[in-house]
Amino acid sequence: MIRTGLAAFAACGLASAAWAQDARFHYDGEMTIQPEAGTLSLDWTITAFEDDLDSVTFALNTALGMAEVGGAGVASVEVAEMEGFAGALQAYTIHLVPSQGGAARAIEIAYAGPLFPEAPDMAINTLDAHKVELTVDSFWMPFDTRFESLVTADLDIAIEGDWAGVTMQSITRTADGFHLEQDSPALDLAFTLMADYSSVEADGYAIYDTRAARAEADLTPVVEALDFCTAFLNDWAGAGGPLPMASITVNDRSEGGYSRGTLIALTDISETSPESLTQFICHELSHYWSHGNAMTIENWLNESFADQMANIGLRARFGEAAYEARLERYRDQLDGQELTPVWTPESTERPSFFVMYRQGPLALDALENEIGEAAFADFLHRYMAQPVRTTSQMLDLLEDAAGPDARDWFIARLAE
Repeated sequence: MIRTGLAAFAACGLASAAWAQDARFHYDGEMTIQPEAGTLSLDWTITAFEDDLDSVTFALNTALGMAEVGGAGVASVEVAEMEGFAGALQAYTIHLVPSQGGAARAIEIAYAGPLFPEAPDMAINTLDAHKVELTVDSFWMPFDTRFESLVTADLDIAIEGDWAGVTMQSITRTADGFHLEQDSPALDLAFTLMADYSSVEADGYAIYDTRAARAEADLTPVVEALDFCTAFLNDWAGAGGPLPMASITVNDRSEGGYSRGTLIALTDISETSPESLTQFICHELSHYWSHGNAMTIENWLNESFADQMANIGLRARFGEAAYEARLERYRDQLDGQELTPVWTPESTERPSFFVMYRQGPLALDALENEIGEAAFADFLHRYMAQPVRTTSQMLDLLEDAAGPDARDWFIARLAE
């Protein structure tokens, strides 16, 4: 049995779809969805671009049965079970023929079945008559178990009925469903199709409410938070912006919000305060400027910077008292926890939730207090203006904004 840390994909965000890196694979697929039956079928041609890649292991939901694997680029295939965060997965280790003169190699994978024969413990993904919501969390698509491979995609989706669709990059209606395009390489291929929804559209975003009780719901708090966060973040980003059009879904679940670039899924926000809603939406939109490798130590950059930018947005909208109250809750949550440093030059493992979402933002708050509001603002402007993928790159920007002493101070603070 192959074991690995898949829990990294649960709930909140992979890194932004705006990574300026090359794709390792291109997924070209034809998909048929039968919502009433809860089933799907898929035929993929996956093109591998790495010249020196000898083999790749793809993980796939076991509920989809045994996939057929072949293609001109495939020499042989091994199949084993693999442990995921929500149960077993099927692992297909595909040995590739040698690349001839650097030519790309094609892998063909086909499978069909019920994605969720039983209700999943984690309600992030759905496939029923009302909504089809798919992300990597359900392993509906073959996913490279190196967990860092960026992909592009072209996917034709056949589905009967009157549906609306949103995705990370581009989705258009076709005669029998949708065509999804992903030209900018990203870790995931996520989309939501909706048969029952209400929507609100504005400059910069569209909201799709899929909740059963949406007729009685008031989306005004979401609209106000989005209006504030898009304007606030675009102003801070300067040359690093503006945000592209964002698609926001509101869903019938109490947990499982996430961001995939500018595709954002909210939980049922009926009981969410304006302060918490503003912080959450600003956090998810801030991931547009997060470029660290989500599966490595560098993911602290993605989450800690997004969260602290959101906290600064909270301060700008609701005042210093709201900001300090939130940070005090962070300190209370960390009390008694045994935590690793946020980052040291020797760090090799991806930090825990509390390190990334609590300890990291508190370190950034301490940095602002150390170097002053003006220098910290200059530092964040620099951070948002370019793709910072490593802590070393971030520290270079800090030194440019506030000097070598600030760099040394922050390295020591991150190591606490």
